[in-house]
Amino acid sequence: MSRTAAFSIFKRTMALIGSGADLSGALEAIVRMVEAEDPTILCSILLRDETGTRLAPGAAPSLPDFYNNAIHGLEIGPNVGSCGTAIFTGQRVVVTDVQTDPLWAPYRDLAGQAGLAACWSEPIRLASGEVVGSFAIYHREVSRPSDDDVALIEAAAELGALAIARDRTDAAARASETRAREAADREVEAARELMTFFDMSADLLCIINDRGRFVRLSRAWEQVLGWPVESLVGQSYLPLMHEEDRATTIAEGRRFLEGHAVFNHRNRYRHRDGSYRVLEWQARPSGERVYAVARDVTEQSRVEAETAAAREAAERANQAKSDFLANMSHEIRTPLNGVIGVVDALARTELTVPQREMVDLVRGAGATLTRLVSDILDLSKIEAGGLELELGVFDLGETLSGGLAVARLNAEAKGLAFTARFGPTARGRFQGDGVRLRQVVGNLLSNAMKFTAAGEVMVEVEVTEPAQGNGPAQFTCAVRDTGVGFDAELADHLFERFNQADSTMTRRYGGSGLGLAICKSLVEMMGGQISAHSRPGEGSTFSFSLPLTRDQALADYDIARQQIPSAARAAEEAEAETSQGGRALHVLLAEDNLANQKVVELLLSPFDIVLTTVDNGAQAVDALRSEPFDLVLMDLQMPVMDGLTATRAIRRWEAEQAWPAHVPIVVLSANAMAHHCAEALEAGADLHVAKPLTGDALLAGIEKALDSRAA
Repeated sequence: MSRTAAFSIFKRTMALIGSGADLSGALEAIVRMVEAEDPTILCSILLRDETGTRLAPGAAPSLPDFYNNAIHGLEIGPNVGSCGTAIFTGQRVVVTDVQTDPLWAPYRDLAGQAGLAACWSEPIRLASGEVVGSFAIYHREVSRPSDDDVALIEAAAELGALAIARDRTDAAARASETRAREAADREVEAARELMTFFDMSADLLCIINDRGRFVRLSRAWEQVLGWPVESLVGQSYLPLMHEEDRATTIAEGRRFLEGHAVFNHRNRYRHRDGSYRVLEWQARPSGERVYAVARDVTEQSRVEAETAAAREAAERANQAKSDFLANMSHEIRTPLNGVIGVVDALARTELTVPQREMVDLVRGAGATLTRLVSDILDLSKIEAGGLELELGVFDLGETLSGGLAVARLNAEAKGLAFTARFGPTARGRFQGDGVRLRQVVGNLLSNAMKFTAAGEVMVEVEVTEPAQGNGPAQFTCAVRDTGVGFDAELADHLFERFNQADSTMTRRYGGSGLGLAICKSLVEMMGGQISAHSRPGEGSTFSFSLPLTRDQALADYDIARQQIPSAARAAEEAEAETSQGGRALHVLLAEDNLANQKVVELLLSPFDIVLTTVDNGAQAVDALRSEPFDLVLMDLQMPVMDGLTATRAIRRWEAEQAWPAHVPIVVLSANAMAHHCAEALEAGADLHVAKPLTGDALLAGIEKALDSRAA
């Protein structure tokens, strides 16, 4: 074929490509125009598939279909006929004899069936150098290309490259146009959706310009405030606002100048009917505009206000209850102090057997009444969250011994057997609140005694040491009896306040039903658990467990102390027992109640104590200034000057005079709640002893106060 023919084909193909024909049409036109120049040849264009590794159809209109179908999908490589090899190597491949050339070895039969004897293939290369396919000329006879044939193949391959490049450019343009159109459609749809949400929102949405005027508002403004949206656009928001809220709102608005957002700001906006709605705002500046959303919280604000008022009322009621209990405690303990104190003093005198029986009855009734008052106060403190554990170091045996001795005596009085068993490790000193531990055990024992008419009461105490010596030990106490018992259903309610196993029990056995509820609260405060198990008529078992940490320092001290020679230890103890240098103890009592004055006098009369009594705190301060006293017993509620004021005055006077000795002050008061004790100690008292008084309690308080002074 001449170069003139090749140039003619090139011009016609370029015109076809320029007309916008699709790629398959352009490639087929190239093939047909080349074939038209020489009727003895067949042509094809093969391309790389999408993976770039296999042959894909381009254009081969004159080749048999079975041949095209057979070669399409072949993997491109260095020995895949003329076309596959040309694409793989990027070089022209000329096979003059298909039947003898090794490149065609796998495809000789296929070529023979198609009548193909020779094949010349030129790679189709884009301007970037990428090989995207091949242009092939087939001959039915063995043939070698001339220079004109080579020029034709090269021209045809170049035309194929131009067609493919143009298609890629058009495809990229179409894809870009499609993406742009889709992006525009998405923006339009997003704007439409945004406007839909804007108008459908139940919240009040708005955009405000830098002059404080509405630019756009959601339809919720009309639904919540009644104002047509159109009437608000371009208007300032300030006229709608309650005048009392404008200053704070303007102050919040200034934050926008600093680029800050506003959160949870509330103000009131006027409804079209003249009422006001409470709105809660979130707002953020952006450029010269503010984007804000408000929520109608009128009902929520009303509920919050009512809740706050109810909480305040509840707190006032709780305070009133606490004040009432404190006053009632004082009013009950004051006369009870006279009864118990006088009976305790009377019990120390010579009495006939009938007289002692009567005294014991009065003492028992007084103890029961005192316990009831204490239970009510404990319950009040627990409910108010004011009951606090007093942590310290206590000896387990000493702490429980007193309560167990009382239980043993009560059991003997009722004809019951009583057994107390301590495990081998249930001894020693521990850190915790020994007083409350003793109270729980005492309450459980008292409960067992009350409901047991015959048989026995048993208490078992165990201490389980921690594994590998780490952490606290586990204290367990079980109180068993052979009393009336109860069923499983009632067991769930035993630890509730004012509840007993049977409503008739209160009448039969007495009691307030507070003891077990207090036990449960105390055990849980100490980090433990309490439970009850029983069957009607078969007795009951109440058990509780809680963590206790051994006090190793004191344990080591006890071991060292046991090694002191007995004579030296006796001398040490004798020295500790010596007080006041052998002279009488001078005590000042400040008490306005005559009965209580007499009680203290009777309780202290058997001892070497000189007692001076005054009627109020002012007299106590004057008396202490005029003569020395070893100890002051101070009531709290007194006329002229109360006990707290007097205690503070004494401590100030000591500081001003640089008094060499600290005079111990023991508060004796029917005000026995936790905050009363705390106030007394804060004022400068050394100890608080609650009324009603017994001789043992009063003497123990005096001894403790004197010991603290000596220390």
